[in-house]
Amino acid sequence: MKKSTIYLKVTGDMFMVQSLWILGFLGVMIVVHIFRIITAMFGDYGVDSYFDSVFIAANIAMFVIGILCIYFLPHFVGNGVTRKDYFRGAMLAAIGLSIALPIITMVVSTLGQFIINQIDQITYNNPDINSAVQEIDTNGNIIGNIISSTVQSIIIPPYVNPTSNWILAIAITSINTFIYYLIGWMISSGFYRLGTIPGLGFIIIGMITLIAKDSLLRITLNLPLAEQLTFLDFLPRSIAASTILLMVIMVIGVIRLLTKQVTVKL
Repeated sequence: MKKSTIYLKVTGDMFMVQSLWILGFLGVMIVVHIFRIITAMFGDYGVDSYFDSVFIAANIAMFVIGILCIYFLPHFVGNGVTRKDYFRGAMLAAIGLSIALPIITMVVSTLGQFIINQIDQITYNNPDINSAVQEIDTNGNIIGNIISSTVQSIIIPPYVNPTSNWILAIAITSINTFIYYLIGWMISSGFYRLGTIPGLGFIIIGMITLIAKDSLLRITLNLPLAEQLTFLDFLPRSIAASTILLMVIMVIGVIRLLTKQVTVKL
C-alpha cells in the first residue's frame, strides 16, 4: 500500500470497529424504545420518537468512543503506522461516525413512526427540550451555575425537531456528537500523554468547551439560553457560529499536539 494512503486504511479500520459499537448502542436503544411502546399501550401516556430517545444518549456514547480512540494508537504504531496517519485516519472516522449515526437514527425513527401510526392507542410526545434549560434555578450560586451549565450541556443539548426540519436536525446532532467525540479524545489523550494531574485539567477544559458550544449553538439557532448565560445574547448569530468552528479547530489542534510525539505504551 502506498504510504500516502495508509491513513485511509486507518480510517476504514477505525470506522468499521467503532461503527459496530455504535450499532450495538442503537440496537440497545431500539430494545428500550420497543419496551416503552409496549408499556405505553397499557398506559395513558405517549412515547418519545426513537430519534428523540437517541438524541441525548448518542452524545454520551460518542464521548465514550472518543475516550477509547487513544487506545487505537499503540496498535497502529506497533504495526508501523505513523502518529500523523493515526491522527488523520481517526479524525476522518470520527467525522464519518458523526454523520452516519443521526442518519441511521432518522431512518429507523421514520420507519418506527410509520408503524406506530397504525396503532391507534399510541401517541407520540412533543417534547419541548430546548425550554427545559430555563427551568433550572441555581439561586445565583457560582458553583451551582458551573455545575448546572455542564449538566445542561450533557442532558439538554441544542435540539431541532426533525418533523420541522429533518436536515437541520441531522446536522445539529452530527455537530453535537462530533464535538463530544473530540472532547473524549482530547481528555484521554491528555491522560495518556501527560498523566493523571494534567489530565484532570483537560476534563475542566472539556467542560468549559461543552458549555461554550452549547450556548453558542443556541445563539446560532435562536434557541433559549440557560438563565445564567443570557448575558451572551448580544452576540450575533454569525459570530457565534464562527466561534464554534474556531473552538472545534482548537480542540483538534490540541489533540494533534498531544498525539504528535507521544511515547506509545506497547
